[in-house]
Amino acid sequence: MAGVETGAEVAETGDMAARVAIGVHGPFRMFAADGTRIELASRKGMALIAMLVLLPRQEHNRDWLRRQLWGNREEEQGQASLRKELSRLRKELDEKAPGLLCAEGRRVWLDPDRYELVPPEPGQSLLEGLDIAGAPQFEAWLAQQRSETPHRPQNFAAPRQASGLAVLPFVNESGDAQSDYLAAGIGDELADRISRLRWIKVIGSGSSFAVGGGEDVLAAGRRLGAAYVFGGRLRRGLSGWQLSGRLMACADGEIICSPSLELRNPQESNAILPIVDQMVALLAERLDDSEQERVAALPLDRLDVNDLIWRGRWHQNRLSQPELDKAQDYFARAVQMAPESANAAIEYAQNFGYRLWSRRAAAGEVEAFGEAARRAVDLDRRDGRAHMLVGISEMWLRRMGSAETWFREAIALCPSLAMAHEQMGTMQTLNGRPVAAAEWLEVALTLSPHDFRRFYREAELAMALLLQGCWAEALEHAETAIALQPGYWYAHVVRINAAWRLGDDAAATAAMQQLHTARPSFGPGHIDWIPFRNAVLNAWLKEPWAALQSG
Repeated sequence: MAGVETGAEVAETGDMAARVAIGVHGPFRMFAADGTRIELASRKGMALIAMLVLLPRQEHNRDWLRRQLWGNREEEQGQASLRKELSRLRKELDEKAPGLLCAEGRRVWLDPDRYELVPPEPGQSLLEGLDIAGAPQFEAWLAQQRSETPHRPQNFAAPRQASGLAVLPFVNESGDAQSDYLAAGIGDELADRISRLRWIKVIGSGSSFAVGGGEDVLAAGRRLGAAYVFGGRLRRGLSGWQLSGRLMACADGEIICSPSLELRNPQESNAILPIVDQMVALLAERLDDSEQERVAALPLDRLDVNDLIWRGRWHQNRLSQPELDKAQDYFARAVQMAPESANAAIEYAQNFGYRLWSRRAAAGEVEAFGEAARRAVDLDRRDGRAHMLVGISEMWLRRMGSAETWFREAIALCPSLAMAHEQMGTMQTLNGRPVAAAEWLEVALTLSPHDFRRFYREAELAMALLLQGCWAEALEHAETAIALQPGYWYAHVVRINAAWRLGDDAAATAAMQQLHTARPSFGPGHIDWIPFRNAVLNAWLKEPWAALQSG
């Protein structure tokens, strides 16, 4: 991580015990922590709150919300209507539920620490009477929700007795019995690679592979006592082989994801593992999301060590300073509850790093972060995440040789850890090797193309391309990063440089203005913090400011 602010805007934290009650079964209703009713004037405001409650795994971006309630209007008009409705909701909630409604870039959500759900009563249907004329997309969505969740909303989490992930044998559906060995080998490799994700308990392959071939995947997962089950298939595709699978929650049968990847040359020894690593990264990403959702509605007094960690990760992934501070509280409680837990120590150390990253830390603070990461390594030397964190601290201190050693060990321990590949790419850029950096960053984007850190990877790839002289390509990736995270000044710096070096002074000047709008406190001095091994590159990145301001 290159030590730069993300610019997320989230309300300050308050009393975590003061929780709003939201009822979505029966008529929609909200109650403040003191029991008084919160009245919302607009039915569309009620619908917005209900959607944010019922679809925690949905990407609650503004475009999706706009389409549900204002899909019959022109896009610009619909966006204006959504902004107006969100502004009205904030005012209505400000007195009795401050901080409940949050926004970051193009995403909108409810703070899970500030609300709980009213349990449904027998015979109640979802959002009774909340019909909205002129919003057919919302009506269709609501009808689907009523059919899929007749008894409880998706994030009304109950304690889960089962734990871990059962990986079932890959089924050969190619029509070629001689390919049974290939399917079995892929299943073995997948289970091995998943077991390297130390935060996931994997049901032993002996147990999983004892499941009868005709047994239903969900039934097999439940019989094995797993919280999640993954079953895969090997098929022939148009241009080779296809690996597909289904990850399911055993408690309610919910399909978490159904990844599908192409395997072109399965006979080549080096062809299978990259595809397996990509499958593992996708599963890890969705399991992460699912576990964060599971604990979102649990009362604070019912959170065990793992629940505290998942709740902390939910806040941490928002990446604003208030949310990172909230996450720190959860991780600190987890460490206090289980001092020997490597997972708790790793998450605490990573949060330490994120908080330093958001404010350009001093060398002494980075050393302390490194010590926290090394304590995590001592608790579990097989967890690649801890090695990666030590590498990040070394990189920030410009100890590039040591950083590379730690990153390589992290990747050897956990080849599907996209963040380790990403950080290796960052280190190569800072070390003056932008071509190698781009290769590592491309792998990270392939492994985990949809996770919340994509903005960072796009910005780092943009910087690597800029340093290679690929101005147009750098500009494209910088703009993608800014679209994903508008306040990320590092990406703005690349965009300004790329536009100026392409000879487009007007575009570079406009980009500067956009940077100062998104980050008013920014100055060219921020660039000096980027820990290039050769400080000449810091001065090189500041050239557009000197040229345009003098002109």
